[in-house]
Amino acid sequence: MDQPLDPNLAVPLGAVLVVSPKTPEACRHSLGAMGQELSSSVIRRRAKSGIFFVGSWGVMNLIVGFGGNIVLARLLEPRDFGIVAIGATLMMFTTSIADGGLGSGLIRREHDPDKPELRATLALQLTLTSTLAVLAAAIGWLVGGAGLVVAMMMLALPVAAFQTPGRVVLSRAMRFKALSTTEAVCNLLYYVWSIGLVVFFDAGVWALASAVVIRALTLAVGITAVARHGVLIPSFSAASRLRPVIAFGLRFQGVSLAGMLREQGLNAGIAAIAGVGTLGFWTLTKRLLELPALMFEPLHRVSFPLLSRVLADKQDPARMLDRGVAVASTASGVVLVGMACSAQELVPFVFGEQWRAVGEIIPWICGSLLVAGPLSVVAVGFLYASDAPHVVLWSTVIHTAVLFAVAFPLLDVVGPAAIGVGSLAGAIVDAAIMARAISQRSSARPLDGLLPTVAVAVVAAAAGLAVSAWAGNGVLAGIAAGATGAMVYLVVMAIVRRAVVTDTLRLIGDAVRSGLTKETPLAAGEAS
Repeated sequence: MDQPLDPNLAVPLGAVLVVSPKTPEACRHSLGAMGQELSSSVIRRRAKSGIFFVGSWGVMNLIVGFGGNIVLARLLEPRDFGIVAIGATLMMFTTSIADGGLGSGLIRREHDPDKPELRATLALQLTLTSTLAVLAAAIGWLVGGAGLVVAMMMLALPVAAFQTPGRVVLSRAMRFKALSTTEAVCNLLYYVWSIGLVVFFDAGVWALASAVVIRALTLAVGITAVARHGVLIPSFSAASRLRPVIAFGLRFQGVSLAGMLREQGLNAGIAAIAGVGTLGFWTLTKRLLELPALMFEPLHRVSFPLLSRVLADKQDPARMLDRGVAVASTASGVVLVGMACSAQELVPFVFGEQWRAVGEIIPWICGSLLVAGPLSVVAVGFLYASDAPHVVLWSTVIHTAVLFAVAFPLLDVVGPAAIGVGSLAGAIVDAAIMARAISQRSSARPLDGLLPTVAVAVVAAAAGLAVSAWAGNGVLAGIAAGATGAMVYLVVMAIVRRAVVTDTLRLIGDAVRSGLTKETPLAAGEAS
C-alpha cells in the first residue's frame, strides 16, 4: 500500500520477547478483565465481527463524508477548505511525531498494560502534544488571520491524546465493534456541528476548525467510556517501564514519517514538474480510490491485534497469512478490475471532460493496489509483531525511491499517467520485499495466493479495455467495459481459483453473521 500504518489506529503487532513477565505488583494493578485471557473461539469471533464492523462503518463514513462535504462546499468558499487543509496537514505531521508509536507498542506486547503504564503513556503523549499545540498556537496568534484558525485546530492534539489508553484496551481486547461505532458516531457529529454552525451562526471556516476539536473531544470521551478503564490521571511514575515500548515506538514512527515525506515529496514533485493542474488530477484520483482502498481496511485493522495474540501463543501464523493474502486479493480484484476498465469514460462523464486525465491514472493505481494491497494488510502487521519494523521502513524508502525515479521523468513524456506507472513500479518492489520478509520469518508462501489472482485480473482488464476501445467514447462504453472486466474476472476466478473464491465468500458470510449475532457472555477467565 502507498500509505504506512496510521499510528492513531495502531494497526496496521505483537508478542515480541522484549518485555518482562508480569510481576505480582503489575497483576494487582491490572485493569480487571484486561488481565484475563481471550479464548481462541472469542478471538476468532471478534476478528470476524471486526471485519464486518470496520468495513460497514467505513462505507457509512464515506457516505457521510461525501454528503457532508457536498453541503459544506455549497456553504463555504474554496479558501475556507484550503485553510483547513493546511491545518490538517500540520496536525497529521505533529500527531505522527507526538504519538511516538506508544499505542502500537503497548498493543503488540505479550501482556496487558496496567493502569500505571496507561497513565504514563497518557502523560507522555499529553506532554508532547501540548507542547506542539502551544507552539503552533503561538505562531498562529502572531500570524493572525488563517493562522488563528490553524491554531484552534491544533488544540485538538492534546485532547486526542486522551484516546490512547482506550484504544489500546479496545484493540488488545479486539472490540472492534465498540471502537468503529464510536468513531463513526463522532465522524457524523463532526459534520452536524460544522454544518450547524455555518447555517445558524454563519461561522464560516471557524465551524470546520471547531468541529475538529469537538470530534477529538467526543472521541476521547466515547472511547474512554466504551473501554471501561475509568478516568486516568496522567502520571510519570511508571514511565521507566515503558522503555521497551518507546524503543519500538521510535522505529514505528520512522515508517510513518517516511510515508508522510513520500506523500509530500510526490505532491511537490508533481507540482514542480507538471504544474498544479496535474497535482489536481492526482488529488481527485486519490479521492476516487478511497472506496476500493476501503476494502483493505477491515483486514488492516484486525490483523494487528489478531497476529499479536497468535504469536504470543507461539502459533504458526502461516495459514492465516496465506489466507489473508488470497482472500484480500480475490475480493478486491473484482472491484479494481471493474474500476480500471470503466474509469477512462466514467470519470469525464461524471466530473467533466477536463478531468479525463484522471481516468488515465486510475487503471495504473488499481493495478498498484491489487499488487501491493493484499500483501501489505497482513505483512505490515506481521512484521511489527515479529519486531521487524525496519523491514517496513526500508520497504517504504525503496518504494518511494522507485516511485519518484519512474514517475518524475515520465511526467513530461506521458503526462499524468506517469504517476500511475510510477506507483505500480513502486508497488511491485514493495510486494517483493514484503513477500520475501514473510517467507523468511514463517512457512507462509504469500505469492502463491497473490500471483494467480493478478494474472486473472490482467486478462480480465484486457478484455474490458478491448470492449472500451471497440465501443468508443461515452458513458455506455465505460459501463460496458467495467461490466465486461468484472464479469470475465469472476468467471475465470470461479474456474481456476474455485477454492479461493469459495473461501472468500465463506469468510465474508462468517464476518456478517458474527457481526449481526449478539455476542454471548464470556466464560469466567475470559476478557471482556
